[in-house]
Amino acid sequence: MSQHHLLVAGASGVIGRAATMAFEEAGWRVTTLSRSSEGPGSGHHVSADLLDVASLRDASDVLSSVTHVFYAALKPDPDPATEAQQNGDMMRHLFQVLEESQASIEHLVFVQGGKVYGAHLGVYKTPAREEDSRHFPPNLYFEHEDLARELERKGIRWTALRPDIVIGHSLGSAMNLGNLIGLYGTLCRELGVAMQFPGTARAYDILLNICDADLVGKAALWAIAENQQGPYNVTNGDQIRWRHVWPEIANWFGLETGEPQPISLETRLAAVSGTWKTLAERQGLAETDIDKIAQGGFGDFIFHVEKDAVFDLTKARQAGFAEMCRRSPQSLIQHLEAMREHRLIP
Repeated sequence: MSQHHLLVAGASGVIGRAATMAFEEAGWRVTTLSRSSEGPGSGHHVSADLLDVASLRDASDVLSSVTHVFYAALKPDPDPATEAQQNGDMMRHLFQVLEESQASIEHLVFVQGGKVYGAHLGVYKTPAREEDSRHFPPNLYFEHEDLARELERKGIRWTALRPDIVIGHSLGSAMNLGNLIGLYGTLCRELGVAMQFPGTARAYDILLNICDADLVGKAALWAIAENQQGPYNVTNGDQIRWRHVWPEIANWFGLETGEPQPISLETRLAAVSGTWKTLAERQGLAETDIDKIAQGGFGDFIFHVEKDAVFDLTKARQAGFAEMCRRSPQSLIQHLEAMREHRLIP
C-alpha cells in the first residue's frame, strides 16, 4: 500500500482516530488533519482549520501526494442553516486545495450518520434505508453528498458511511456516548447513588443500534478495496434496548440500576465538575477537566429519544461487508474497560 496516501480530515475525533489506526495497521501512508497541534497517528500531521483556506494551502506540499481521503470533520452549530453552510464550505475548501496542489484523488470516503435520516429531529422512518427520501433541508450531510456527486463527475469515487451512535476513544468530543456513560457511572459511584437511566421511561424501551469506531475504519478499508460507490449503513449489526443493557452497565460499576429518571446531564455534570476534579486528582486519572472526558448534551438527546432508531444493514451485507456481527452490550463494557486502562476512570 506504499503507493496509497490517505488523508484523514477530522482526525482528532472518535471516528477519525479509529480510521487512522485502521489504515496505518493495514500498511497505508496516512496524513492526519485537524485543528489540533498533534494528530493521533504516527505519520505527518497537518494542523489547519478547514474554514481557513490559507491554513490548508500552507500544507500544499504534503497534500499533493494524497490519493484517498477519509473525511470525518464536523463543526456543530445550533442553527441548521449555519451548520450546513459551514460544514459544506469545509469540505469544499479541502478539495479546492487538493486540486490546486494537483493531488490525484481516487476515492473519497466520508462519514454521515443518523442525522442524514433526520435522527436529530427525534423520529424518522425505521429501519432506515440508504434510498430513503431526504427530510426537509437544511442538513450538513446533504451538502457533503452533493459535493461528492460533483467530484464523481471528475472521476473521483465516493462512499458515504452511515454509522449510528459511535463508541470509541477520544477526548473533548461533543458526541462521545461511551465516555459519557463511563463518566456518569463513575460519578454515581462516587456520590453513592444508584445508576439510574438519565432519560425517559419510553426512551428506556426503544430499539436502537450502536457502532464501534474501529468498525467504521474497517468499513472504509473495505469500501476502497472493493471500489464501493454510494451510501452504506454501518452498525455493530445487532439491536438493543437500554432496559436490557443498562443493568449490565450498572453492575459493571457495582451499582444498583434504579428507575429511569429524566435529568439534564449537561446541567448536572457541570454542577459536579468540582467533584470530578477532586476524584481525578485523588485517583491519579489522566484528565481532571470533566468536559474533556465527555459532554452531557449528546446524552441529553440520545437518552430522550422515544421512537425506535435503527438502520437497515442489508445493502452493505449484500455488497460483501461481513464485519457487522458484534454484540453491542459487550462493546460498551469493553469501552469502559478501555477507559479504565487509559486511566480515564478509576
